[in-house]
Amino acid sequence: MANLAQVALCTADLPRTIRTFVDVLGFFNAGGRPRWGEYASRVHELPTGDDTHVMMWWLVGRQEFVQIELFHHTSPAQRPRRPGWRPSDLGWVRFGVTVPDFDLTMRRLPGAGLTTMTSPVEVDGRRRVCVREPGADAIVEIMEETVGSHAPALAYVAASVSDLEGARRYFGEVFGFPEIQSDAIHRPEHEAMWGLDGARRACAVFRAGDVLLEVMHYETPRPKAPAADALLSDQGIMNVAIGHRDRAEMLDALAAAESLGATATTDPPPVSGATYLRISDRLSVELLLVPPDLDGAYGFSPQDLAPPGSAFAPEVAADLMARASDRDRE
Repeated sequence: MANLAQVALCTADLPRTIRTFVDVLGFFNAGGRPRWGEYASRVHELPTGDDTHVMMWWLVGRQEFVQIELFHHTSPAQRPRRPGWRPSDLGWVRFGVTVPDFDLTMRRLPGAGLTTMTSPVEVDGRRRVCVREPGADAIVEIMEETVGSHAPALAYVAASVSDLEGARRYFGEVFGFPEIQSDAIHRPEHEAMWGLDGARRACAVFRAGDVLLEVMHYETPRPKAPAADALLSDQGIMNVAIGHRDRAEMLDALAAAESLGATATTDPPPVSGATYLRISDRLSVELLLVPPDLDGAYGFSPQDLAPPGSAFAPEVAADLMARASDRDRE
């Protein structure tokens, strides 16, 4: 059964974005690798051909087969988000994470140079607040967890579309995600958290495995379409990945999407890997095939990134983090 397995960000400052998600929000590093050449160009639909260069990095929380993927493109050089962009404009616009200790997370924000967009609000007994992560210039909603947990989780991803019924056909019929109540994540008054106080919109919410997918159609403010020359390497949220364990299911989803007019950037992988789709509004959706025994190779498992005894080794880092947490609580 498919699930929403990934949200991918393009960041202008890879180390700073990693710091935000690891030191502030509590995610775990899961490794990464550089990519270059004509294949990387085709996957991301970039004009640089064999001169394409990109670094990618993975972060994981407590969910199985769910990750945050970071990209930093150097060729083509990453371009900043369009001036005047608003989270009602068409495309992937924001996402939310739950954290096990909301108060501790709030105390860590200033040390990483982060400020909240508003004061925290309470929704159904839980606190929430948004930050605009500067590396990716992406809106991240920080949500208080109500049950005991040791690590954060990806809670939802949101898109703005011009055709809500068309989005329903893709996410509901093609990708097989059941639609749930439209206010399962947010109500209209919550638009103020990301700067859209008074917005008028319709909404559809889908359960995509352990992550929710929120699709918005804004009447006001009137959404702008991406620029004609927009690239997937531009700063912001690149796309989401729908994860598959079974290749036959992935091929069925690809064929159904193409029957509705979606276009794929590459052929489907024979064993593991991905193909990117452009669906309605040219929204980018990745179909990702990862057999369970390859989770580590695709960044779905935490990885030790330093030798034993190093200040960055897990046992030393855990002690340093515990001391930092004690200082934060004082």
